[in-house]
Amino acid sequence: MDNQYIIQIIKSDRKYPNGICITPTDIINKETIELEDIKRVNDVLSGGGYDNVDLYLIDLKIKFAQINPKDYYLSYSGGKDSHLLYWFIKEYLKDKEIMIVGINTYMENPQILKRIMKNCDKVLFPSLKPFEIKEKYGIPCFSKEQDFYIYYYQNALRKGKKPSKTIQQKIDGTYDKGFSGISKKARDYVKSGNAHNITHLCCYYLKKKPAHDFEKESGKKAILGIRSEESALRKRQYTTCFSKNGKFTPIHNLTDDILEGIISKYNIEVPEIYNHIKRTGCEGCPYGSYYHETEKELDLMSPVKKKFVYELFKESYEVLGIKIER
Repeated sequence: MDNQYIIQIIKSDRKYPNGICITPTDIINKETIELEDIKRVNDVLSGGGYDNVDLYLIDLKIKFAQINPKDYYLSYSGGKDSHLLYWFIKEYLKDKEIMIVGINTYMENPQILKRIMKNCDKVLFPSLKPFEIKEKYGIPCFSKEQDFYIYYYQNALRKGKKPSKTIQQKIDGTYDKGFSGISKKARDYVKSGNAHNITHLCCYYLKKKPAHDFEKESGKKAILGIRSEESALRKRQYTTCFSKNGKFTPIHNLTDDILEGIISKYNIEVPEIYNHIKRTGCEGCPYGSYYHETEKELDLMSPVKKKFVYELFKESYEVLGIKIER
């Protein structure tokens, strides 16, 4: 192994000595790192039978050693990815300084909400509730990226203004400098003149704004359980551990195989809902329709929750052909 990498391992074990370490205790307690220490740790790493799961967690520990724990909080959604980070912070690192913060969006699966209430040091609430967002801005429909363009197109028309050149091209499908715009189905519906109010802002007001307000109030920066493998948009957005605004995304390169390997090896709890759907979020969100996750979530809801969700998203459900038995 490269000497600099071994030095990083030693430094990370020194920062989190109460967690899982591969550096011998006598080396951790030394003031300076000598060449012989590097050789010993290299020998431990080379001969220790460490698999890909172990090596990923060692790398993750090195990443965490780069931050000041008091300056960060874990943005905890209760899903697989953020819970992996919760486990890593609490069980692997044995850290007691990183604050765990969740958000009750009023839309979580009950199993996920239970996790949030149990594991968080602080639970935030959005200033706008789902139906208030619908009344003021609209509801999600096709995809977050498409709905972004649709929202600004519709918003301009509602105000009696002409949409910007780029937005108009995105809607028309004539934009030629990247992603062309929206699908034919979305285009035909939006330009029919009969479209309901569509927006991408639901996620912003239910999740992002409460987090931004907390960050402004506390001065802390977020640790996000975001993985590039989850979508093409995230693959473009998250290519390093640190974003331009200081957010820490340490598992951006975590693959599904390694994630499942960590969960299996360390027996990390996974809510039963994951036996039915791959990803959790706001229950019934139309964005899950492409993988038929929305329909699966609806089938598992209580009659009261199903009625609430249907009333919230019914216009988008009708456009997307999502059927619901009430």
